[in-house]
Amino acid sequence: MERFLTEEARQTRIIAEADTVVVGGGTAGCIAAIAAARSGASVVLIEKTPVPGGTMTNGGICFNSLYASTPDTRKARQIVFGLPDELERRMEEEGGSSGPVPTRIGNSYSRPYMITLDHEVFKYVICDMLMEAGVKVYLQTMFAGIRQDADGRITAVLVQNKSGRGAILTGTVIDCTGDGDVAKAAGCPQKELWNIYEERVARPTGMVFALTGVDWQKVYRENKDCLRLGDNSNDIFVGEGERHPSGYLRMNIDFTKDPKYQPITDLDIHWEIMFMSMKPGEATYVNGLAGPTADQSDAETLSNSELEVRVKIHKLAKALRECVPGFENSHVTWEATQLGVRASWVTLCEKDMTLEYMLEGKRFEDEIGLYGYQDILPRYPDIPVGGDGYYGFPYRMILPKDSVNLFIAGRCVTPEPEAHMSTRNVVSCMIQGEAAGTAAALCAKAGCLPRQLPYEDLRAELIRKGVKLEL
Repeated sequence: MERFLTEEARQTRIIAEADTVVVGGGTAGCIAAIAAARSGASVVLIEKTPVPGGTMTNGGICFNSLYASTPDTRKARQIVFGLPDELERRMEEEGGSSGPVPTRIGNSYSRPYMITLDHEVFKYVICDMLMEAGVKVYLQTMFAGIRQDADGRITAVLVQNKSGRGAILTGTVIDCTGDGDVAKAAGCPQKELWNIYEERVARPTGMVFALTGVDWQKVYRENKDCLRLGDNSNDIFVGEGERHPSGYLRMNIDFTKDPKYQPITDLDIHWEIMFMSMKPGEATYVNGLAGPTADQSDAETLSNSELEVRVKIHKLAKALRECVPGFENSHVTWEATQLGVRASWVTLCEKDMTLEYMLEGKRFEDEIGLYGYQDILPRYPDIPVGGDGYYGFPYRMILPKDSVNLFIAGRCVTPEPEAHMSTRNVVSCMIQGEAAGTAAALCAKAGCLPRQLPYEDLRAELIRKGVKLEL
C-alpha cells in the first residue's frame, strides 16, 4: 500500500526562459538542441549525467547507418547527411573516427560500411558543437516535472540540480529522455516495450566497457574456431587479424563453441561478444554483456541493474584473462557511465514506424529524413530493407498523441519491437533530433504549434541545412 507525504506549497524560482527546452542530452537531444539553436531559437538543454552525448559517450556503439542498406559495399550510397554527417566528419578531423570501414560483401546486416567513434573525442566534439551553437546547457540536472495550462500546453519544465529546484519557461519541449519521461508527465499514451523485447528481438539492457593489454594477433591466431567468419559475416573487416588503415579492428567471438569458455558463458552474456579496437592493444568497446530484463524506468530497478552489471563486467574481464589466449594481460580501463537500455517504454505518436514500412521501403508525404538500417537482419535474414535499401521517416513520428507543444525523439518512439530495433539506433535518433529541433525553431519564429507548422517550411529548412530527402 502506497503512503504519501503532503508537502507545503512553495514557490519555484524561474531560472531560464527559452523558445524550446530539450529534456535529455543524449544522442537525439544534443542534435535537437544544436539544430534548434542553428535555426535561430533560444534553447535550454538539460541532462542528468555530467557528460552530454548519450549512447555515443556511454555506449560506444557503431555509427553504422549513414548509408542505404545493401549486401554489396560496391553499390553503397550515402543517404544521411545534415548534422549526423557533419558530426562524423568533425570526429574524423579530430582523429576520433575510424571513418567508413567497408564490410564484407554479403554481410549479415546488409550495411556496406561501419564507422566507430572514440568516446573521449566524442565528448570534446559534442561539447564544442553545443557551445558553438549557443545552447544553454544544464548538466547533472534531473527532469522533475512540467506545468501545463488548461489546454494541455506545457508552459514550464521543472528541474532539480545542485542549485535546488527551478523552472524553465518555454514555448515547446523536445522529449529526448529515452523513456518518454516528459510525455508521461504530459499524459501522452505509452506502451511497455521491455517486457516483450528479449523474446522478439534482443535483450533490452547491457553495458559496454574497454580493455587494454590485448594481443590481437594471438586472439586471432588461437581462437579461429570461435570467430564468426565467412562470406556472411562482417566481424573481421581485414583478413588475418590485421587492422584497417584507420587503426580499426573488429572481432566477434562465439564462446559457446568451446567448452573451455564455460566460465564466460556462465556469466549470462549474449552467445558471442563483439570486440572493437581503435588503438593497438586495446579493446575500445566490448559489447555482449547482457543486463536484466526489467523496467528500467523504475528507479529502484535501475539502481539494482547498474550494480549487477558493473560487478558482472569485472567477472567477465577476469574470465577473459583466465580463459582466452591473447587476453592474459588485459584489464578494464573504462566502463560506460550508465546502463545501456535498448527499450523501456515508448510513446505512441501520430504515425508509428512498422517493420512492414521498412520491408517495403515506405516513403511518406511529410518526410524528415531517410534511413536504411535494420538491426534485426542477422536474426531474420529473409527480411531485408525493401525498395532502394532505405525508407522515410515521417514528421508525424515525432509528434506524440494527445500533446499540444511537445516533440519527441530517440529510442522512446516506435512500439513494434522489430521496427524499434531500427529507430532506436544512434543515427536514427540523430535524424529525429535534427528534425525536432528544426521544427521547434520554426514554430518559435511563426508563433505556431507543432501540428500547425506547414510541412513545406520544415522541409525547406532541413534541405537548407544539408538534409537530403531525395536522392
